[in-house]
Amino acid sequence: MATETIPTYCALCISRCGCLASVTDGRLVGVAADHAHPTGRAICIKAKAAPELVAHPERLTTPLLRTRPKGDADPGWRPIGWDEANALIAARLQAAGAEGTAFAVTTPSGTAIADSFAWIHRLVHAWGSPNLVFATENCNWHRDFGPQLTWGRGLGMPDYAHTETILLWGCNPTATWLAHAERVRAAQRRGARLIVVDPRRAGLAMSADVWLPVRPGCDNALALGLIHLLLAAGGADLDFLRQHTDAFSPAPSGGGTVLDQLTERAGHWPPARVAAVTGVAEETLHATVALLAESKPVSLYTWTGTCQQQQATAATRAINLLYALTGSLGQPGGNRWFPKPKINDVSAFDRVTPHTRQRTLGLAERPLGPPSRGWITTRDLFKAIDTGQPYPIRALVAFGGNFMVTKPATQHAEAALAKLDFFVQSELFETPSTRWADLLLPAASCWEREGLQAGFMVDAAADAYVQLRPAVVPPPGEARSDTAIIFGLAQALGLGEHFFDGDEAAALAYQLAPSGLDAATLRAHPRGMVAPQLTDEASTPQITLWSSALAELGEDALPQWQPPAPDPALPFSLTCGKVTAYCHSQYRQIDALRRRQPEPIAELAPDVATLRGIASGSRVVVQTANGEMHYRAEINPRLAGGTVWAQYGWWQADVAIDYNAAMDGEHFDSVSGSNALRGVACDIRMLNGE
Repeated sequence: MATETIPTYCALCISRCGCLASVTDGRLVGVAADHAHPTGRAICIKAKAAPELVAHPERLTTPLLRTRPKGDADPGWRPIGWDEANALIAARLQAAGAEGTAFAVTTPSGTAIADSFAWIHRLVHAWGSPNLVFATENCNWHRDFGPQLTWGRGLGMPDYAHTETILLWGCNPTATWLAHAERVRAAQRRGARLIVVDPRRAGLAMSADVWLPVRPGCDNALALGLIHLLLAAGGADLDFLRQHTDAFSPAPSGGGTVLDQLTERAGHWPPARVAAVTGVAEETLHATVALLAESKPVSLYTWTGTCQQQQATAATRAINLLYALTGSLGQPGGNRWFPKPKINDVSAFDRVTPHTRQRTLGLAERPLGPPSRGWITTRDLFKAIDTGQPYPIRALVAFGGNFMVTKPATQHAEAALAKLDFFVQSELFETPSTRWADLLLPAASCWEREGLQAGFMVDAAADAYVQLRPAVVPPPGEARSDTAIIFGLAQALGLGEHFFDGDEAAALAYQLAPSGLDAATLRAHPRGMVAPQLTDEASTPQITLWSSALAELGEDALPQWQPPAPDPALPFSLTCGKVTAYCHSQYRQIDALRRRQPEPIAELAPDVATLRGIASGSRVVVQTANGEMHYRAEINPRLAGGTVWAQYGWWQADVAIDYNAAMDGEHFDSVSGSNALRGVACDIRMLNGE
């Protein structure tokens, strides 16, 4: 029986690793790295387990309609056809109205939903809904949008090929983005230096020149201390600051220049105080600043480690200001905005009326945060559904996402889902969130649908690359791609004119038109190719150290750290992170992955284990002010003192293993809404009977 090898890329997570799919008799039987692809040097265990995902017996294969009341253990699912499903959705959304309908989408960094992300936005905007739940506040906001408060655009991409020092702050590419990890290692091999800021020494931190084991939630204090030392050492690039920043402009508050004010603010953080607050030794602080001052250009990458905390915006600002002082932004070897394939954006943000945007939930409270783009939190959604304020939400349309597990507990969650008139969700499997749905729609996985990737977000060569990923096997049963689901629903809602009258081929042609490529050419080059037409590389932006936008909202124009109130009953600091086997709450049905990671683990710093008399392998209870979680303990000598590092995304009906159930959904960053998921006060004890 012949086996066909099909070039593709894996879309199970953000890495978009180039790979080769082996297909025998219409079945996916293997996935291997494609070393000829810009992101194909390695693939993770999730990609290797793809054949099991595709053929899993618990996959949803047909639309399912609830026949029993919400709250019943058995929803009484009844299979229906797509025509009936779309007609039902259209009728219920029309009854709810545009404002009474909310949409939700899972993070595109962790799923194949990225293929349909822009089309989901187009549907939301064409329907006229003000609200789309998108967990950006806990994912990419502080990487892609938060830096706009300092330099008017996103973080950019490290120029790994030309940098002298790489600063990784709150991210571990070996667990989240293998192509980045490969570029970092390549830079190290040619002599680049590596600084890693992370409570846990893992992955690339093991080979770092300097590791800063910051206590969770203290990133802002650490950045201010590094700013102080860099300025005191004369390591700031004053010529760059004169040319590209407001450093030498008069401070709006008086008292000298903006740089004078920043120097004074950071001066409150001498090394001894920084060490006491953050747990990072003074000599480590000095070693870090020596590299930032002397080994330039510097490149910076940060992600969820800095955003999932209550002072996320201030932390992002402080880190960005530290980076600005190095003079590396927009320079060769620093962070750059590489040319990308020109494609037409179909998300249709330009069709959103001012009235619609003003009705977005949370906008009044967080006008500089995700609501400014129509992205809302589950907390605000559930509150509006449950209370009817500021207006009633009657219907919810969700594409992927498992917010009952991946978002912190709020007082309104279950009451809101029970109260919804109509809730429809597309998914691969049933989840704790789908048990509240009225209608389930079976979605195709990334191996069963075509997908367009324009720019692979790693370096200049990869960013110029465009690939049309093929469906290597057919989807199970009647499952459809999210894009096909959207186009079918748009037709049922009378929005066909916004969706090329349901013609996906015409829609793809429109997307590709500016690139100089067409679908036929890309299908003839299945590994992808460099687009003939690219955007221009953005020049170095104007940098505002002093944020008037924040000041106008009553926030600090220059960042500062607010210490949390101590709780003697919860003396340790809890944080979390991803593991390679899973992505958020996904793939725990896959036997190959469960064998790799069979149960949730809580890693304990040695001082924590000693104080509580806990040994590796013990069953433990991690307690927060909001709940508890049961884990298997592992003592990790490479963990910041006083820290507990726990895995999130686990769920099981009869066992307390859901990290987010023990988080407080009412604790969040005032600007962005980012949840306090790290730096959470906790205690730990042996589980009864151990």
